[in-house]
Amino acid sequence: MKKVAFCISSFRAGGGEKQVIEIANAFASRGYEVHLLVLKPVGQYENQVGRGVRVISLDAGRIVFSLPKLVAYLRREQPEALLALDEYTHLMSLMARMVSRARTRIILREGNMLTELFKRYASIKDRLLIPFLVRRLYKKADIIVANSKGVADDVAAVSGIKKEKVVVIYNPKDLALIRELAKSEVDHPWLTDKKLPIVIAVGRLRIQKNFPLLIRAFARATEKIPARLIVVGGGREERRLRELVASIGAEYKIALVGYSDNPYAWMEKADFYVAASLWEGLPNSLLEAMASGLPVIASDCSSGPREVLAPDTDYRFRLEKGIECAKYGILTAVGDEEALSSAITLLLKDERLRETYRNSSLERITAFDRAGRIDEYERALGF
Repeated sequence: MKKVAFCISSFRAGGGEKQVIEIANAFASRGYEVHLLVLKPVGQYENQVGRGVRVISLDAGRIVFSLPKLVAYLRREQPEALLALDEYTHLMSLMARMVSRARTRIILREGNMLTELFKRYASIKDRLLIPFLVRRLYKKADIIVANSKGVADDVAAVSGIKKEKVVVIYNPKDLALIRELAKSEVDHPWLTDKKLPIVIAVGRLRIQKNFPLLIRAFARATEKIPARLIVVGGGREERRLRELVASIGAEYKIALVGYSDNPYAWMEKADFYVAASLWEGLPNSLLEAMASGLPVIASDCSSGPREVLAPDTDYRFRLEKGIECAKYGILTAVGDEEALSSAITLLLKDERLRETYRNSSLERITAFDRAGRIDEYERALGF
């Protein structure tokens, strides 16, 4: 049985963590011996790890102190390949292989824009040290998997690696499972006794997702068109967002419902999905909304949404203002509150357009079905 390892920082609810767990589960279902290495085994996603996946804690208090445990693991287990999730696990994995002298292939999965992350590190040490190590060590990886063309360009430019060492594999989605889970009931009065159109947004409540703009744009769009917005997700920005909703007197039409293990059940009962992100790699919730048959609105941010919603256009192009009714959904200029409000108004008013985009979502999402993408991951990992 071939042995493959995956390394994540924690089980906290994030798109990357969720994606790697799903990939690990898929490899286990194909008969691999799968190890999931976790630097800090805490968070909501622990219960999503499949029975065929062996979880190994590398917790040592601080991330840097986990390195000796990872070195010992590589020497003891000698997996044929190890896929690491983020810049911290990337650097740890590369350093551990150098120290252990293991023959394990190291694959780095990059799902975000490093140029954006580097600007937002909290400490000066991280803002200087992490980029330096990335430029020095990423070249030692066997291959880098980017989840979009935009991320592939970014990681190559930041790290100085050759573009041939970067492959693009879009996020795999288990469409059958999403549609099955979407049938679950949701105990919320706006959905159990639905009287108004429901707009939904899903994601961690953090600066990247730009929920303040979405809240203001939605409030503006629904001044004359009654509708409700449900935000599914938790995070450090929750208090600030609740204060914003209260300050504009919108509690009666905007609800922050917190984290959900099954966001698909919320999506299935909504009328359309909206994302206002400042930047992305390839947003999982956008794909999951499309798998749930929702029309979608997304900001034309640094990477991801354009590749999904307007695949026939130049993925490097960005709207500077206004909206674009693309083939598979509506794109809006980043940070443009008026544009986002206009897009929401358009879908609220035009039921025929919603139906067109509902069908478009179901058509487009087939390109992200799990089976084909896992085949690509097998090749990337050298199997």
